[in-house]
Amino acid sequence: MVPFHPDESTQLYMSADFEQIMTKPWQMAWEENDSASSITRYRLLDAPLTRYLLGFGRTLFSLPALPSDWDWSASWEENHSNGALPSDRTLLLGRLIIASLFPLGLFLLYRIGIAIDSRWLGIFTVLLFSSNALVLLHTRRAMAEGALVFGVILTLYALIFADKRPLLAGLAVAIAFNAKQSAVVLLPIGLLAVCWIPEKKIRNISLLAGNSAKYLAGFILLTALLNPFLWRHPISASQEALQLRQGLLERQVADYEHLAPGQVLNSPAERSAVLIAQLFFTPPFFSEVGNYRDYTEAAERLYRLSPDHQLWRNSISGVVLFGLAILGVVEAVRVSFQSGNAKRRLLLLYLFTLLALAVGIIAMIPLPWQRYSIPLIPITTIFICLGIVWLIKNSRRIYSHGRISARLSQVLTQFAPDSWMS
Repeated sequence: MVPFHPDESTQLYMSADFEQIMTKPWQMAWEENDSASSITRYRLLDAPLTRYLLGFGRTLFSLPALPSDWDWSASWEENHSNGALPSDRTLLLGRLIIASLFPLGLFLLYRIGIAIDSRWLGIFTVLLFSSNALVLLHTRRAMAEGALVFGVILTLYALIFADKRPLLAGLAVAIAFNAKQSAVVLLPIGLLAVCWIPEKKIRNISLLAGNSAKYLAGFILLTALLNPFLWRHPISASQEALQLRQGLLERQVADYEHLAPGQVLNSPAERSAVLIAQLFFTPPFFSEVGNYRDYTEAAERLYRLSPDHQLWRNSISGVVLFGLAILGVVEAVRVSFQSGNAKRRLLLLYLFTLLALAVGIIAMIPLPWQRYSIPLIPITTIFICLGIVWLIKNSRRIYSHGRISARLSQVLTQFAPDSWMS
């Protein structure tokens, strides 16, 4: 069983918003000087999609929300007695609701592989993604990562036909954003996709304006619908949310500097190195801080007994996968200059998506928390598998070149003067 994380309690506590938005959504609207309560702060701070999914699942099985939020300054026993520790049934149900997005995400990855190259690329992408140790840990908790990964995959799929269905593309990006706000970096990628029309003969200003309007309408309308705190004072509420978010990040950085001096990532080079390590090398981290390690250690030890808990997470496989990812990027660039308009468009959009997500994480997040690298896993998996497919397609040529090179080396060794070998 996946070890418990206290943020799961917060999401299950806030899942009461599902009943609220279905019955009295106007009561969720933010008013000035209305950020004192923890519920209001969470609505401004956190993306809402996960708590709505959890609330929907609870409603189906007639389970109540947690009566209180997890208090990180209190002990495990105090949180338990206050009702902040979910029962096994509530926790399992919440995790099943989030995990139910996983198979649909795999199907979309398969379709993406077919759109890029072939069904083999789709199969390899599904196999590698579904065996990723970080995915298996972080997307099976009642937290934001499962919905975020699904939102990213859905956006990648929507980019395929974004020029023809801009409204759906806007909705897909909105789902990713409302799973976690860091996915806002996908917004300009989607806008580029709806305006990038391969058929030059039908490209005109009115079509581009219409696509852009439909795309932005889909994003704005779904975001507004899922965030009732914006309904009365959208500008002021948005500003308050940004300020709270910035204040939270500053406190997290200050706390981390106190708990782990020198671990805050101050330079882009440090953040880039840590991001690469988290994507390809480091084993799964069960928590960011060790407040309750004594209580979760038994579950963590049991989880480590699973043979897949560190699959592809060592120095050898990390180097191989990192090299394949680079090869896949190079192959995507090469193919984009040789293929037709539609395939060139899709490959370049995925390259831009990889760049946007990586730059966004490096620019916005100074903390070495593994969960923050999760949005990059779907797109990097696609490029890794693109590298694998290239190797398979060119294996005979590579083998022939290797034999020729080896034979040439033998000939030169036999006939070259001794001075050449010294």
